[in-house]
Amino acid sequence: MNGQDDYRDQAVARGLRTDADVDRLARLQWPVYERLLAPWLPRHHDAAIYEVACGPGVMLRFLRDQGFVNVNGSDSSEYQVTLARASGFPVTLADSFQELKGHADGTWDCLIGIDFLEHLPKESLPPFVAECHRTLKVGGCLILRLPNGDSPLVGRNLFNDLTHHWAFTTIALRSLLESRGFEAPLFADEALASIERQRWLKVPLMKVAQATLRSLIRAATRETVAYLSPNLFACATKAPPRA
Repeated sequence: MNGQDDYRDQAVARGLRTDADVDRLARLQWPVYERLLAPWLPRHHDAAIYEVACGPGVMLRFLRDQGFVNVNGSDSSEYQVTLARASGFPVTLADSFQELKGHADGTWDCLIGIDFLEHLPKESLPPFVAECHRTLKVGGCLILRLPNGDSPLVGRNLFNDLTHHWAFTTIALRSLLESRGFEAPLFADEALASIERQRWLKVPLMKVAQATLRSLIRAATRETVAYLSPNLFACATKAPPRA
């Protein structure tokens, strides 16, 4: 199978054919990003932010909407790069992992990988995280979204894309990040953040439902599941060098 054709076909299947299509998708995602990611992003708007596998530019649009002026990205799909460039972003057509290797130490304040790690073969994961650590400034952050291996519903995201390899539990992801010099990551479940209408009612109801489900899972399996959403967000900070 041609991987680039797969990425193009995935974009087309999601209805992404024009700049207007991407803008429509971006605006659907923005409320979730605002609730979960905004506290993790750099405080100054001239921060250097780079998105790996930026796709058609959904996250880049969000960052621009938040006032960030120094945002860049790359993607290996020509189709998606064309969509991102249509909005004026300086997106590079390249393998993001290889592109990252060409960046100098301490270049970025923030690196973002939305739905990217699950596309990498296992042997590429430690080197990729190491490159993220190298190219981040001390105190810089790596923000990720990926299929949540802790969730009983992970299959909905893991298997909805022919180019996915696997999901990640919080334990596995924490181990991967900390072994490459990052501080203990923060995690966020996107389920509550994805509720738009009648949040005053639906958020409390979902919290009760989640607490009940966690209790049932614990009673049935003795497993404790903190994050139930099929997707998991994570943020890890580059720690200062040890004395």
